[in-house]
Amino acid sequence: MVVGSESGAVQRPFVRYAVEAGWSYLSRDEALALRNGGIASPVLDSVLTAQLAKLNPRIMDYERAVDTAKRFVRVRPTIEGNLDAWEYLKGFKTVFVPEEKRERNVRLLDPVNVEANVFHVTDEFTFSNGTPPDIRADIVFFINGVPVIVVETKRATALDGIGQARMHMNGNDLI
Repeated sequence: MVVGSESGAVQRPFVRYAVEAGWSYLSRDEALALRNGGIASPVLDSVLTAQLAKLNPRIMDYERAVDTAKRFVRVRPTIEGNLDAWEYLKGFKTVFVPEEKRERNVRLLDPVNVEANVFHVTDEFTFSNGTPPDIRADIVFFINGVPVIVVETKRATALDGIGQARMHMNGNDLI
């Protein structure tokens, strides 16, 4: 390991701290295996589907959970899409429950009973929206399969680490 290298001095210790704080580590292969759409899925589909069913027991069956996860993933990449994603995370979005003949709010997260949520962290997470280049995040934190924090790390000796990270995140990978 080179002193000051991105992976050895920054990325791996960051992930180690997350694991020490209670996040479960997923290797790249494990994270990919939980993504039904492969690198085209930005979420851990099987985790999200299972958590939707767990957090909404009288509302969600397997098909509704899969459909809800697909609708969540398809939010538009716009400010309106951000609002839709926020509404999902806050539990404001609904699903029709035929047995009750009405719409019911759906929870993706449990903010009260935090232990009911599932926390994962992974590194070198690659996502493709079908248009090159693919996006590769150094570290991603997931709650219930939903990415909630994306971290771009830089080597400890980088003099302009923030500037480099901004260029990288804007798709201008000059590093």
